[in-house]
Amino acid sequence: MKILAIETSCDDTCAAVLDNDRILSNVISSQTDLHKQWGGVVPDIAKRAHQERIMPVIETALKRSIKYQVLSIKYKSNKNTFDSLMKEIDVIAVTQGPGLAIALSVGVKTACEMAIKYNKKLVAVNHIEGHMLSNLLKNKNGMPERKIDFPAICLTVSGGHTKIIKVSNPSHASRDLPLTREVEHFSYEVVGETLDDAAGEALDKAAKLLGLGYPGGPVLETLSKMATEKVVSLPHPLADKKTLDYSFSGLKTSFYYQIKDWPKEKINKNLANLANDFQTEVFETLLRKFKLAIIKHQPKTILASGGVLANLELRKKLRKLAREMKTPLLMPFKKELNTDNAAMIGMVGYLKAKRGEWAYPKTLDRDPRLNF
Repeated sequence: MKILAIETSCDDTCAAVLDNDRILSNVISSQTDLHKQWGGVVPDIAKRAHQERIMPVIETALKRSIKYQVLSIKYKSNKNTFDSLMKEIDVIAVTQGPGLAIALSVGVKTACEMAIKYNKKLVAVNHIEGHMLSNLLKNKNGMPERKIDFPAICLTVSGGHTKIIKVSNPSHASRDLPLTREVEHFSYEVVGETLDDAAGEALDKAAKLLGLGYPGGPVLETLSKMATEKVVSLPHPLADKKTLDYSFSGLKTSFYYQIKDWPKEKINKNLANLANDFQTEVFETLLRKFKLAIIKHQPKTILASGGVLANLELRKKLRKLAREMKTPLLMPFKKELNTDNAAMIGMVGYLKAKRGEWAYPKTLDRDPRLNF
């Protein structure tokens, strides 16, 4: 089964082509430079950029999937070439939500129009499920081969969401199952989530307080490596062991009040230490609750995904936790599969297509608050 996947939930225009669960191409057109001067994503700018880039990105993904070398994503209108590429596609998968409404609308509208024009089956995908199941993706050679034991528990964390989700496979409840095309259904239970800011959002806001620009998370990661001492003492949000929920808003507020009267020279002198102090507390909070969830639910496999997982320090801490818990850990096999991408949407689309869970292109609409 050949799947064309489209992802436009925020500020990256993405398209991918999958052969079942194997990635043939995965194109990401970032809008970071457009939003950097504003300190965050500007919806109208994001929508216009998606509209300008969506067809070039799709064409590039289609061409790369057949090993056609493309040096630029600049769109060259060639109806016969594009039409012939679309003949190879069986299913179109698109992010329905959650996300930025006017960004989602570009991807959904494009997918629906293409499904009608080329007479293709259409699948609507939950963005968060895409992040979770990015752990199942394989390269074009079918690697890595992985195995999951159920139940599993997943930490998925990005700039838009932070959740702990228990994953089960009702049709294969008690036996070990390879992560292959035989996996057809998962059931999910959200056992913990943020009550306010997502972890990635908190990192970006802290970076903004320090004058480090947008996106802040990667800058904090770089600076943290140069830290020499602890300079602020931050609280441990929702320390109560009875809850698996997160809260990062108070952490950000405490950080602000501790440095608001510092002269600029003092902040600049301590940038690395401040970055490390905040990042460390965010990660310790994430792992403290995740460990409690592991102890409570006794999973046989640990999963982790989402844009914040691109941070190498967090990945290192998760591996340490997995060793401590003596439970195997799975994370996406490539860094780019943690951040927003269309390959993860194609993975969910593949499984939903196998189950016949079709969307209708004449009625499908975006859902920016789509529940999980």
